[in-house]
Amino acid sequence: MIDNELHIAIVQQNIFWEDKNANFERLEKLFAQIDQPVDLVILPETFNTGFSPNAKGLAEPDNGPTFQWMKKWAEKLSSVIMGSWYTIDNGQVFNRLFCISSKGLWNYYNKRHTFRLSSESKDVTCGNHTMIVKIDDWKIQPFVCYDLRFPVWTRNHFSNNHFQYDIAIFIANWPATRAKAWQRLLQARSIENQCYTIGVNRVGTDALGTPHSGNSMVISPNGNIIHQLDENNEMVKVLKLSYSNLERYRNKYPFHLDWDDFNIN
Repeated sequence: MIDNELHIAIVQQNIFWEDKNANFERLEKLFAQIDQPVDLVILPETFNTGFSPNAKGLAEPDNGPTFQWMKKWAEKLSSVIMGSWYTIDNGQVFNRLFCISSKGLWNYYNKRHTFRLSSESKDVTCGNHTMIVKIDDWKIQPFVCYDLRFPVWTRNHFSNNHFQYDIAIFIANWPATRAKAWQRLLQARSIENQCYTIGVNRVGTDALGTPHSGNSMVISPNGNIIHQLDENNEMVKVLKLSYSNLERYRNKYPFHLDWDDFNIN
């Protein structure tokens, strides 16, 4: 990090359907476009298979081939890498977001809200905990796709003069037909939580005939779109966020001092 800036690479990927090796090869070509040091690389939801109804058949153990591939590239890029895939843990399948550092350190978040309009809600177990990723001064809380619609679960907190997180990240396979909701909800999460919000979505039409337009974007704490990637275009974009700008906004508009204090049981 340079002068409290966080450098991120957003990967807006067209995902091969249920073909892990093809997706690894595609991503490696996209990684070649990252021509500067970055602190964080963000991949879409289920980047190795697509959002398939065959979650049980595609699920891997935590230390499986996708984990090993991701760990290798975190080291090669000297960066933290974030993305989700179907995992199996004690007989249960999760849509599990992994965050892996260049030093091999890792943590995970299980998607809390499995998607009711697909078989995911039947075959995939809901998560019950959040995760905070720390990169220098930055605190980052990741979520997965459908979580975006649930503001209570994604709520930021302020106590002892500290925010729970500075950036909310939503990785997704969000359909093009609901692109307007994607943008509006990302903006709402920024405004209500006084944070940057990053949405990373896939592009392309999947094997079920569902089109995805990408519309990956970074939202400022006041709800403005800072950066938006090209619609329907597979690409990598390197961006930087300023911590001092975030602090200035929070100090000027201290709405967090009047937040209601509550917790989810």
